[in-house]
Amino acid sequence: MRRGIPMFDGLRKKLSEAVKGFMKKEGPQIEEEAKTQEAATPQIGSIKEQKQPEPPRMEEVAAAVADAKQQDELVEERPKPELHVPKAAEEPRLPPMATGKIDRKEATREMKEKGDKSIKLSLKTKVKSVFTSTVVLNENEINDFLDAIKMSMLQSDVSFDTTEQIVDDLRGMLATSRIDSKGIAKGLESRVRQALLDTLNKSKQGVDVFTLIKERVRTNAVPVKILFLGPNGTGKTTTMAKIAYHLKKNGISSVLSASDTFRAAAIEQTEHHANKVGVPVIKSKYGADPASIAFDAIAYAKARGISVVLIDSAGRQETNKNLINEMQKMVRVASPDVVLFVGESTAGNALSEQISEFNKFMKIDGIILTKLDCDAKGGNAISIANTTGIPILFFGTGESYEALVPYSADFILNAIMPDN
Repeated sequence: MRRGIPMFDGLRKKLSEAVKGFMKKEGPQIEEEAKTQEAATPQIGSIKEQKQPEPPRMEEVAAAVADAKQQDELVEERPKPELHVPKAAEEPRLPPMATGKIDRKEATREMKEKGDKSIKLSLKTKVKSVFTSTVVLNENEINDFLDAIKMSMLQSDVSFDTTEQIVDDLRGMLATSRIDSKGIAKGLESRVRQALLDTLNKSKQGVDVFTLIKERVRTNAVPVKILFLGPNGTGKTTTMAKIAYHLKKNGISSVLSASDTFRAAAIEQTEHHANKVGVPVIKSKYGADPASIAFDAIAYAKARGISVVLIDSAGRQETNKNLINEMQKMVRVASPDVVLFVGESTAGNALSEQISEFNKFMKIDGIILTKLDCDAKGGNAISIANTTGIPILFFGTGESYEALVPYSADFILNAIMPDN
């Protein structure tokens, strides 16, 4: 990720503020509780001098068990008092120990008073003392922290369902793990990071477009036809040019189909990009049938041995019936190998609705999320694939032809919560 690009700044700052706010409110109390627990718990050897707590060794556990067993044997082996049977004329008066059982608490007290050196720490106490430098958040602390995380995500365009999923995963981590009392903030950040990564990795794996093209070129199963969908202004035409540029750098030929005959200046824009990248373009006049232009571009590619046909399309709203009918006709005529939806990250949660609506009428194979260089929130990148079930394949991070980044969970994670 290049410096200066504000992608994910909003979410990164909000999550950081959530951790800092929690630490400011709860941190001192948690740290004080940890110190109190450490002071009150007997230590083994040089436990306090260790920078990182270590789990009890097997020999320690065995020694503790032997000590506890020895303590029990000492108590059991104590001579039992003789039973005194009173005469018939006397009123029966049984001494406290007449049952033949020993009061262990009383016996232990007596031995301590006699200075018996065989009394050792119990196994439970020994094991507990190993962990005095860690803390476990209580339920109220966990709820307060998760409320702050949830609000941060919702305000940064992470969808509600995805937020709930992340928060539930995080709750499970916090409820079952111990955090270093000397690095509570870092421990919390680490668990938030892991919850985000787990959610990102749950997304369906998408087609590797460039690998597909290379394989088709290798087997001479060309041309590969790629159709681009999406509303106006999302960067469809620019994204097409970026892919054409990448293909050319790798020695793969392509042709652009200027099939957006609805938007003013759309054809001129396609021509402009084609000239700058150095690839041919097939066009017609405004109002012409987009499917026929795509058909001509495919025929042109076959006749000249061009490997890839990149097909533009009109970008009216997904609720426009004429647009949907036009798209369906293009799919029937062109039979694209890959259908890509191009959407801008700044659209917020409305983008998921657009994608889902288009997908009802034609199968979308992948998403290209553009304008991440303009997106100060970044939540869409986390939730879109999870919400729609369609994988993100690329990120558009600027206007240059090289500003196209393959999707990566690590790319998103390191932008939101760098692993310092």
